[in-house]
This record gives sequence, structure tokens and C-alpha cells, in this order.
Amino acid sequence: MKKLLNFLIITYLLFTINNSNAVEQEKNKNKNLLKVGILLPLSGEYGNLGQSFLKAIQLALYDISDKDIKIYPKDSKANPLDTYNSAKEFEQMGIKIVIGPIFYENLEKLNEINNITFISLTNKINNLPKNTIAFGINLKSQIESLKEYFKDIKIDRTILLSPKTEFVNETEIIEESEINLYEVFFYDTSPKKITSEIEKLTKYRERKKDLERRIKILEKSDLHKHKQELKILEQRHTLGKVNFDSVIVIDFGERLKSVLTSFMFSDVSSSEVNFFTINQWFDETFFNENALQNLHFPAISFDNLEKFEKKFEKKYKEKPNKVSILAYDALGLIYYCWKKNGNEFKYDQLYNKNGFKGLQGKFYITGNHSVQKLGIYKISDKKFIKVY
Repeated sequence: MKKLLNFLIITYLLFTINNSNAVEQEKNKNKNLLKVGILLPLSGEYGNLGQSFLKAIQLALYDISDKDIKIYPKDSKANPLDTYNSAKEFEQMGIKIVIGPIFYENLEKLNEINNITFISLTNKINNLPKNTIAFGINLKSQIESLKEYFKDIKIDRTILLSPKTEFVNETEIIEESEINLYEVFFYDTSPKKITSEIEKLTKYRERKKDLERRIKILEKSDLHKHKQELKILEQRHTLGKVNFDSVIVIDFGERLKSVLTSFMFSDVSSSEVNFFTINQWFDETFFNENALQNLHFPAISFDNLEKFEKKFEKKYKEKPNKVSILAYDALGLIYYCWKKNGNEFKYDQLYNKNGFKGLQGKFYITGNHSVQKLGIYKISDKKFIKVY
């Protein structure tokens, strides 16, 4: 009986010690895990967008191939309340770093979340919560890239055009960038009004009248040189040049096309004036618009974007949303910082003065946003050509 009692006591002690070791090992294992929250619209109106971003993150996870990194997706449903509730759940799980949300409007309550850093995919950088880093291709980065290019090609009389109803705060970024703006012009977003406004801006009617007057004078002359000049002017719509050498249009899609077409109708061509816009994510619908030939814009690495798209399509048998390349880079950034710090994530490491390099190209983080080193591309013969 005594021997049995001793045996039971020893067995209990061994079990307790082994169980304690197992618990301690599990704690250490969890301590070494990199847990990343993913906060995206996975259902509803923007569900397809969110799913594309999630697949990009899963693709990055596959490429990283480290069993010590785990992702925890939650549905933001593209609204502030669900975004906040999901963030609170991450907080309870002890997650320190979250990729998302995508939309700026969903950030409004995140200031109330403690001990979490959100790497949002928004490109808006004004009035961000203190715990949020805007990881999108922001206007500040784009303008800095344009400014460098302007110096290289010696542009110094630039007109900035922006719609009246949008981008008002963003234009302040441009005005503060030290680009030499000759004029800032806000246009009406109605297609019917855009053309008349561009005509006024380019003094189209005055230049047309100048042409008509000159033609009348030449028609009265018998001089050979005047007859030669007359032949040339009869092929033109206006006479004289505009008083600017470049135009930046802060707009997208059909409105951008309308503005640039209005310049063409006002007899201002890309052979005389350099036309620029902001990042358009290599929109191939621009290829079929004559007015958009030689249009320049800042953008991430086109070659890397193509590589990402091919890799995504190979794995998922579908095309990604182009912007989801940023979600791929966001996970890579987090993993790099975690690995460099001995498998522990620290917020301060995001502010490496040497910056980082992802599929988007080189970038660094300052304040509450990333700053990208962008290239300058132009549209020519249905291709995107890098010029700087």
C-alpha cells in the first residue's frame, strides 16, 4: 500500500512537471508568433475588393513561408462601426499590428483603440488617427516625384487644375511643395461646362480671332512667303501659343478624359504643352483616347506590378485589384521588422531612416504615412513607358 502511494505521488509530480513544461513551451511558442490582424471589407458592396486584398496578403504569406506568422482576417464591412468592433476584438486577442482598413472614412473611431498600429491602405494623409499609418500612394509622394522630374526637363510655368467639389485639401499639398505654379484653376465637374472653362483658360477664342485676322491680311498679299504662310495657317484652328508650359490635372476616369479632350478641342496639344495627372494605376482604357497620348503620371514600378499580377493570376486564376499590391507589401514590411528585431514586433522599427523596398519600389514611413519613390510614366502607342 505504501509502495502504491509513493508510485501515485511520483506519477502525479511527473505529470505536473511535464504539464507545466508543456504550458511554458506553448507560451513561448505563442510569444514568438507574429500575429497580424487583417481588417478588410470581406462582404457587401466592397466584398470583391476586400477579397482581392486578402488574397494578396495570403500570397505574401505563402511567399514568406514562415510558420511563425499567422494572419487573422476580420470583416470591416466598409463602415466605421464594424471596423471599430473588429478592432476591439483584435485588441482583446493581444494583436499589436493590423493591415487595414482600406477606406479613410472607416478610420474615425480607431483613435479609441489602444496598443494597436493600423497600416491602412488609404492614400489620404490629413487628420489621421495617431495609431494609423496611411500606406497608400498619397498625393505628397506623387507631387515630390513630379517636382524632381520638372527640374530635370526644366518646366517652370505650370497650371494646376482640380475639380471644385473634390481634392481641395490635397491641392494645398501641391501649393506647399514648391512647384512653381503659374495658376491654380478649379473647374466645374459638369462635362458641358468643362469645355467652355478650358476655352477661357487657354484663351481659345482670342487665339482663333488672331488666326482669322492674320488670314485676312495674308489673303490680300501677293508675296510668295505670305502665300506659303497662308497655306500653313489654313490648316490650323488658332494662332499663338498659350502662356504656360505644363498642366497638372488632379482627377480620374471620365472627368480626366473630358478635361484633356477639352484642351485638344481648344487647340492645345501635347507637342506644345506637357500634360500630367496623378497616379492612375495604369488604366488601360486611356490607350484609346487621342487626347491622352503623351499624358504623364507618377506611379509605382510597372514591371513589378506586372510580376505581381502574373503571380496572383497563377495562384488564384483571376486578376487582382492593382492596389492590392500594397497589401502584399504591408505584410512583407511587418514581417521584415519582426524578423530584424529577433521575432518581436516593435512600432519604432517602421521608421527605419534607410527606408524599405517592396514590389511598389522604395518607400519610407514618416509621421503617419508612407512616402514612395515613384517613377514617371507616359502613355504612348498603347504602352506605358517609363521616362524618369
